[in-house]
Amino acid sequence: MIDPATLTRLWREHADRLVMIARATGEGAEDAVQEAFVALAQQSELPDDPLAWLVRTTRNQILSSWRGRLRRRARERAVALTRNWFTGSSEYHEQKLDGQEVTSWLGELDEDLRSVIVMHLWAGMTFRQIADVLDCSAATANRRYQRALSALQQRAHQKQPG
Repeated sequence: MIDPATLTRLWREHADRLVMIARATGEGAEDAVQEAFVALAQQSELPDDPLAWLVRTTRNQILSSWRGRLRRRARERAVALTRNWFTGSSEYHEQKLDGQEVTSWLGELDEDLRSVIVMHLWAGMTFRQIADVLDCSAATANRRYQRALSALQQRAHQKQPG
C-alpha cells in the first residue's frame, strides 16, 4: 500500500490537472479522478510515472462509465419497447413509444414513483421485494406503482396526435 503522505502529495500535485484532462475526455471527471486515486492507494507500490498512470486510470474510468451508460440506455430502450405498460388500454396498443422519451418521462417522476417502476418493470421485482427495499408495505409499493403508471399513461396520451 502506498503511504498516505505520498498520496496527499500526488493529489496536491496532480488532481487539478487530472480533472481538466478528464473533462476533455467525458462526463464524471471529478468522480473518475477520485476513483483513480482510490485505485492508486490500493497499489502495492508506486508506479514509475504516477501522473501517466493516473491519467490512464482516470481515462479508463470515464470510458467504462460511458460504456455502462450506453448499455443501461440500450436495456432501458429495449425494455420500454417490449413491455406493454398500458395493458387494458387499447388506445395505446398501436402507439409506438420511444425508449428515450419514456426514460425522460421517468426522470420527471418523484424518486419513489420512479424507483417502483424501475424495480418492478425493469428488474422484475415483486411489490413485496420493492417494499423491503423502500421500507414500506407491499400495498404502498403497489399504490406508488399505480400512481406512476397513471402519470406515464397521461404523458403517452398527451403525445398522441389529435
